[in-house]
Amino acid sequence: MNKIISYTTDVILTAKIVEHFSHAINKHIKNWESEVLHINNFLSNGLPKNVDAVATLGILRGSGHLLKEAAKKNIDRYYIDHAYFCAGYNGDCWLRISKNKHSVNYIKDVSNFRWENFFATKHCILPWKRFDERGKNILVIPPTNAICWYFNEYNWEKNILAELKTHLSEESFKNVRVRKKPNEPVVDSYGNYLGLQENTKIENIPLAEDLNNASIVIAYNSQVALDATLQGIPVIVNKHNSCFGLSFEITDLKKGLNNPAFDIEPNRLHLFKWLSYCQFNLNEIKSGFAWKTINNFQV
Repeated sequence: MNKIISYTTDVILTAKIVEHFSHAINKHIKNWESEVLHINNFLSNGLPKNVDAVATLGILRGSGHLLKEAAKKNIDRYYIDHAYFCAGYNGDCWLRISKNKHSVNYIKDVSNFRWENFFATKHCILPWKRFDERGKNILVIPPTNAICWYFNEYNWEKNILAELKTHLSEESFKNVRVRKKPNEPVVDSYGNYLGLQENTKIENIPLAEDLNNASIVIAYNSQVALDATLQGIPVIVNKHNSCFGLSFEITDLKKGLNNPAFDIEPNRLHLFKWLSYCQFNLNEIKSGFAWKTINNFQV
């Protein structure tokens, strides 16, 4: 019998989701048993010796430490977080669940069934934009403070800007726009959650306007890259981003924003169909369908 421990935090809403995930395994999945524990159990005692996998939602309040430790010990991780499409806890409560990944950063060939039935009518795929149809800005989306801690990427923004300065003309570099979250989760150097921090110095420009003005989007893990891809805007992203399989290279900017490479549309529908198989509504989590689909399709 394989053993998975599903870890909850003090956040009641997300704890309930983790509990549903765990109960579904016990009810519907053969040769697996799941135990629900509070994250404080891990923080006090570490991981039990007989555990084959862990599950949790988010990286705050100790969950990030859990995922790091499980990865170090080569224990499977089922990571739950906001969905790629129709994100939010209301309604159907869609959530992405990634096995051994923060986001799935590869693409597999799957049917269009889930995309067409659940998401296509709500997420319009706009035509791919050529250079003269895009805006002028290079929109940079840095990781939040919490993500910087989790992936040890405190210098990502500084390094990206330095690299852009070497690849772009002085005139083009003036069009670099860094967009930060108005409110971002903040942790201390040990990963302890300190709360949401309001970024008072940022311009309060709607995301839709920023994307309309963008020629290209450069992001770490942000879902903005997926929004841009839906709108036909080329993206350059980190390996922890769901759009990694369609990403251009930052060195492509050496030839300028009018590099013909950016005008060639990647296979976006291939990505959207695949992501549809990597997120699940609450009923699918409760029925065990999510677990079965993850382990049938995800690497």
